Amino acid sequence: MQLSIVENILIRSNAKNADMAIWCIPGFADSGASFSALYDTDFGKSVQIITPDLPGFGSSPVDNHSCSIRAYVGTLLELINKITPDLKLGFIGHSVGAILAVEAALKLNDRCKGVFSIEGNLTEEDAYFSGQAVKFNTPLDFKNLFTDKIWAKGESNDIFRTYFSSLKQADPIAMWHFGKDVKQYSKENLPGEKVMKLDCPFLYFWCPDNTPVASQTFLSANNINNTKITGTSHWPMIDAPELTEKHLSIFFK
Repeated sequence: MQLSIVENILIRSNAKNADMAIWCIPGFADSGASFSALYDTDFGKSVQIITPDLPGFGSSPVDNHSCSIRAYVGTLLELINKITPDLKLGFIGHSVGAILAVEAALKLNDRCKGVFSIEGNLTEEDAYFSGQAVKFNTPLDFKNLFTDKIWAKGESNDIFRTYFSSLKQADPIAMWHFGKDVKQYSKENLPGEKVMKLDCPFLYFWCPDNTPVASQTFLSANNINNTKITGTSHWPMIDAPELTEKHLSIFFK
């Protein structure tokens, strides 16, 4: 895995010469490190994997970024055109990151060959982390309570400790603005409705233990292509990389 800085954004990538690039979009206030285990899999060695730390998260400074869904999608498309202008594209979107992946795919039209959503947002209930931002008057209050909750969960769960390490790097203003925007965007199941507008293949990869009932119902009611797994956390690419890689290989083949 290589690290580089493009437009002041930290980029993780492999050096694989391939005709397809898979852009991995992290979840709320997370960093690209959440996808690191995929680089050493057979799938990761067969395609070019690129993971940005979005502005305000991980090692990327917020600078003057507005930290809205629209702004993040715009930045993502700029990076795609700069780094992979001539390659076929696919997306892996985790949690809130799937919203950005779907929005970018809709703008890329037939250049995007598929979106693999790892427990991505479909309904308003999916914003159970990010959507809490609307309850706070200041960014720091939101971040402090959020990190305290994740730290408490991490006492008995390694995955939440891993998330906590990325969360601590997050800019509180970026968290606050992005969280409120996600909550507003998620009304009336808009994330799921956008998925249904995609022309490219889509797969929803999920575990019942982590997926709200409303989103499970949405999947079933709308016959959305999905794969249900068991025994994983909200971050299966971390605690079940072999299983995740297996389904990624099948999907993008």
